[in-house]
Amino acid sequence: MSKKILLCDDAPTALKLMEMVLGDEGYEIFKAENAEQAMKSLELNGPFDCCVFDVNMPGKNGIELSRDFLAHPKGAGANIVIVSTESSDHLRQAGKDAGVKAWIVKPFDDEDLIEVLKRITA
Repeated sequence: MSKKILLCDDAPTALKLMEMVLGDEGYEIFKAENAEQAMKSLELNGPFDCCVFDVNMPGKNGIELSRDFLAHPKGAGANIVIVSTESSDHLRQAGKDAGVKAWIVKPFDDEDLIEVLKRITA
């Protein structure tokens, strides 16, 4: 059975790129363009083996989403990766405090994303 991944990014191009890269690896992909859609997808399609969230999105940011996601019964224990242009130590620490397992800075190499997901979902 393939692993289920939820991608949440407000940039359609980023979503499509990650969908293509991870779909080619055999993951079952679910997409959301904001935190509200991600939480709805959790309700309808969860639990997920892994989630990949952007930080800067309208409404709740990816760190706030991570906190809410992990607090939900279907999201508890999810492996969350942040993929963002943001890379400050302050934000990384806030992500870690929220339960984020890994942080990848955009632009990223496809192989880096694949390797991180394989590692945290093993």
